[in-house]
Amino acid sequence: MKFSFACCILILLFSTSAFAKNATVHITVKNFTGRITIDNPELRYDLTQPKVSLLKLDSHQSATYTMVIDQPTYLILYFSADKFFNSSLFVSPGDELFFTVDFARKQNNITVTGKGSNNNQPEIFALTNMDTQPFKEDATPYRLVAALNKQFLLNKIILTNYIKANKPSASFIKAETNNLRYFVPLFYYESSHNNAFGKPEEHQKEWQKIQDSLFSTVKLSNNDALTAYNYTQLIDIFLKGEFGVLWNEYIDHPVLFYKQWFNSDTIRGKKLFNSAQEGISTQKVIDKYFTGEAAEYAYGQAIKFAFTKADYLSTVWLFNHLKERFPKSGYIKAFSTSMAEVVNKQRQALNSKIIFFKDNGTKLNTLNEVLTLTKGKTVLIDMWGTWCGPCRTEIEKDAPQLRTHFKGKNVTFLYIANMEGGREKEWKKQISYFQMEGMHILANPKLTNDIMEKVKSTGYPTYIIVKKDGSYKQTVTRYPVNVQALIKEIEAAGS
Repeated sequence: MKFSFACCILILLFSTSAFAKNATVHITVKNFTGRITIDNPELRYDLTQPKVSLLKLDSHQSATYTMVIDQPTYLILYFSADKFFNSSLFVSPGDELFFTVDFARKQNNITVTGKGSNNNQPEIFALTNMDTQPFKEDATPYRLVAALNKQFLLNKIILTNYIKANKPSASFIKAETNNLRYFVPLFYYESSHNNAFGKPEEHQKEWQKIQDSLFSTVKLSNNDALTAYNYTQLIDIFLKGEFGVLWNEYIDHPVLFYKQWFNSDTIRGKKLFNSAQEGISTQKVIDKYFTGEAAEYAYGQAIKFAFTKADYLSTVWLFNHLKERFPKSGYIKAFSTSMAEVVNKQRQALNSKIIFFKDNGTKLNTLNEVLTLTKGKTVLIDMWGTWCGPCRTEIEKDAPQLRTHFKGKNVTFLYIANMEGGREKEWKKQISYFQMEGMHILANPKLTNDIMEKVKSTGYPTYIIVKKDGSYKQTVTRYPVNVQALIKEIEAAGS
């Protein structure tokens, strides 16, 4: 998360309350050439849509945005050009705001008028603004701590003066007071998990010690703070950060990991863990650290995050736990249609166009052995893994289009799954879920290493085009893939 000028804020707690009202924001942008996106709080409850969408301006460089809300929320605008600029608006039911930004002006380039403008004067943006990039290479946390504490004291003065000058609403004061309270824990936690990773153990302990101290001064589970961006952002980052902590425990100390988190031995614990690795880990983090509405919010965020990464095993796992813990949650109704589709797709069987090599290809050790089995064909090799979010999203988004384009043509799709030790069942489940028509290999470490070394690649997904004569190369088109460019590469290889 990068903050260049002002922070972006988004909070919406789902409700079907009869007291919901429209809130309207009229946006005018002057002297700007670039891309403007808007963080749509209503799309938090739509699994099929990203929460950030493109804002289209009319011929007068204006747009009107209307939401139906039953309590205050934050609306965020992202301006992307040669520099990045983000702006947030605290919007309450019944508000009608007129937001104007003029990029030709160096100072005071934002004006906000209309009903609710007392909650939205530009100087308040500083309460959620901190650029931690200058500290990203620091081995120890002390420069960062000093900078955060200095900014915290400035923010405290800003909020006090703002309240005196603008007489904002009580809901605004509550949200911004919590933004101030969670300012240091948020930015410190985010930075500590970026900076401490890979550092010597003694440095990691220094980062952890301060983190423990910060979390002793604020409530990690705080239902009353859910209208504050800094708090909800802390939850979002915490879920991802603690999943990373659990994953390191799983890799480095598997016996202790299964005993502590699954109350089980390695064999039984591994069987359960493999069924939905990220979903199970995230569920255990939520249940350990959060209760009440904060936990419900965390589940909603985790489900959306898993769904957008096409991790449907984890999506279903988390949704089932949400229903168990919060049977009346608004997320259940909001997600139900999409979840029903996920469940139906999980019931799909492998079809005759999905072909597995003998022994699932586990005895193949070199790329040359693979090429011998595909001789005389133009082949697109997809080096992927069931654990790889980018791999899954690319397969879901691009594979059907590629298969349709090359239907009836002499092009073979070969999917080589990597680092899948002990996950044959989950591997085939995912193949059937995505209906990955083509040839499949479950690579052993020797084959994975040989292929990646020969094409000089280190990341996944990696795409390799093999010509009929057996020559091969990694594609010019890399992740995230431009499908049309990839199609042209494959066609050129087959000509």
